[in-house]
Amino acid sequence: MVRRLLLGFVWLLFVFLLLQLAGFVFYQFVVSRPISGYGYPTGLEQPHAELGYHYQPNFSARFKGTAYQHILIETNPQGFRDADFAPRSGEGPRLAVLGDSVVLGPGVEADERFTGCLDEPATARAASAVQSAAPSAQSLDWRVLNLGVHAYSFGHYVKLAELDFLGAEPDAVLLGITLNDFAPMQSVGPARRARRQAEGWHKPEWIARIQARIGRTYAARFLDELDTRLRYALLSADEREAYHTTWMRTVVEAWQQDENRERFATRLDQFTDLIEQRGLPLGIVLFPELNALSDPETFDGPRQQVRALLEARDLDYCDPYDDFARQPDLDALFLVRDSVHYTPRGHQLLCEAIERCLEVGTLADLAEASSPGR
Repeated sequence: MVRRLLLGFVWLLFVFLLLQLAGFVFYQFVVSRPISGYGYPTGLEQPHAELGYHYQPNFSARFKGTAYQHILIETNPQGFRDADFAPRSGEGPRLAVLGDSVVLGPGVEADERFTGCLDEPATARAASAVQSAAPSAQSLDWRVLNLGVHAYSFGHYVKLAELDFLGAEPDAVLLGITLNDFAPMQSVGPARRARRQAEGWHKPEWIARIQARIGRTYAARFLDELDTRLRYALLSADEREAYHTTWMRTVVEAWQQDENRERFATRLDQFTDLIEQRGLPLGIVLFPELNALSDPETFDGPRQQVRALLEARDLDYCDPYDDFARQPDLDALFLVRDSVHYTPRGHQLLCEAIERCLEVGTLADLAEASSPGR
């Protein structure tokens, strides 16, 4: 009996080591580009009385999706993926960048996001522009603070403003708009999970952490990748349509509903009123989406409606759509099988587009706020 158990254990160990080796070859030597998603780390979210959910302060873990486990996500004492918001000696005006997962930057390192690019010293950006043969851009003499949280929508942005940005204490605000920001803040997935966690039984955190550790092994990642590819191969042509294309079709349909348009407009007015009451310069950036770039006739309606709402209120905004549309390889700007979140190249292009908007005056209030002596 003992001998059989020992042989069984040795066999399982052999299989595990074999899978570990296969996973190592697959990921380290890039035999094939992984197609699985990024996955937010276990324990990142926590219930929040006003926001519904927020990130754990001083949290540190890696994305758990098989393709992005090498990327670290760390939060500061205020619960954002950024350095501590405490004032630094000699810093310039503070620019708070609000938004959802596009601002958070899943699938990329923290310093690869467009906010990291905007936060670079002017001398470093000028050297980078010379190397890339890009036109010189307006110097941004401020400290950029990243307040991105995945699945946040306009209701969350209003609440953040009401809560004085949870310690960010900005001198100016840049709001990033994703096309589904009309969603009620209590309806997004993380908020529902937070309510379930607060109201009833949930998986003990120690079990979740053990599962997360196992999931980080090459063997587990490789099996997950094989499962993803097998399920994808068995889908019909209609089912094989990319998840985010399906998501974008839902967004297009949602923008045709009066309720969603009115909610978006109401929250926009509430937010801009709060910012105006605090005397903060405000700029808005519209995040380009792959489907709207590649098939504007089908998917570009929501962006046009958002532009109309902003223009009717005479709000400063930057729309990098044309900057992205001119690129020869649109897929290189977005994560694999993802039409919303950017690669490092996509973030760099977004940064360059925002700097161009500052230079040409479409973000006039922010450009003035960054000027010396303001």
